Amino acid sequence: MSTSLKIENLSKAYHSRSIGTGTIYRDVEKCFSRLLQKSPPHTFPVPGIPKEERWIFKNLNLDIKQSDIVGLLGCNGAGKSTLLKILSKVTTPTEGRITGHGRIASLLEIGAGFHPELSGTENIYLNGAMLGMQKIEIKRKFEEILNFAELEHLAQIPVKKYSSGMYMRLAFSIVAVLEPEILIVDEVLAVADADFQNKCLNKLKALSENKGSTIILVSHNESHLQSICNKGIVLHQGSSPGISGIAETLTTYHSHQNIL
Repeated sequence: MSTSLKIENLSKAYHSRSIGTGTIYRDVEKCFSRLLQKSPPHTFPVPGIPKEERWIFKNLNLDIKQSDIVGLLGCNGAGKSTLLKILSKVTTPTEGRITGHGRIASLLEIGAGFHPELSGTENIYLNGAMLGMQKIEIKRKFEEILNFAELEHLAQIPVKKYSSGMYMRLAFSIVAVLEPEILIVDEVLAVADADFQNKCLNKLKALSENKGSTIILVSHNESHLQSICNKGIVLHQGSSPGISGIAETLTTYHSHQNIL
């Protein structure tokens, strides 16, 4: 099976500074003393503050094959969402590179990419265009998107009046029906009712089996992961042992949970 996503020596760090010295008086005094020492223009020095560097993960190497459905696991703060944002090109890595083959679509946050003042219909065309689809292709898939979302009666209403579950229905329907080569989903299915969750999981299976799409799914619902994923990745303390079968991945994840 050919490679869909190749991740090489991927690392991400965030930089911050520890603010404050203990009292407002000392903080202000140090700031003004530095200003009087001819600090560069348009800067405001922060007193006695070393730059801190926090690595979310370092040197990840992953080879994800076409049509794999990969469950991404890790405790809160392990870097799952950060990794998905890098794969989706929402943010950039500090080091390393990613090679992808095919169009990438992502569901990272409820309502992301939607304009609240536009109707459901208008947002379908807007999101389709953002995914690189031609207008004629979106038009051909339009009824299928609304039918899958079960929102035909709300298509002309501004989406700012939608509930979070309705947002998720429409967002998932757009990316799933337009059949991207790589689909990234970050826990947004949790806001849907049980029937629609099952409908989404069946759609993900169909995309993988019939269209060869690669799916990367973050979920804390282990039954969902076991039912559709064939592979898994665990992030723990900034690293990962790599890709393995989903059963082995869950075992590794639980072993880390017992350590904490």
